[in-house]
Amino acid sequence: MSENDDIPIAALADLESPVSAGFLQNVRRRIYRRTASAQFARFTWSLPGAILLEFLSIIVHLFAVVDGKKGRSK
Repeated sequence: MSENDDIPIAALADLESPVSAGFLQNVRRRIYRRTASAQFARFTWSLPGAILLEFLSIIVHLFAVVDGKKGRSK
């Protein structure tokens, strides 16, 4: 790679044209839809593990209370 890779070519700068608002909305909508579906998939995958972890912590806490170890330091 040379140091000129980041410098735009002057002739190509003249070819730039503005993009319509409808096109930008369409692209943003697609990005938001993919982001939302990715977040939903991750939430669906990680939620059962989080619930299981909370149930296990409740059970451990209940056994500690029944054994009379609540409040004691190890």
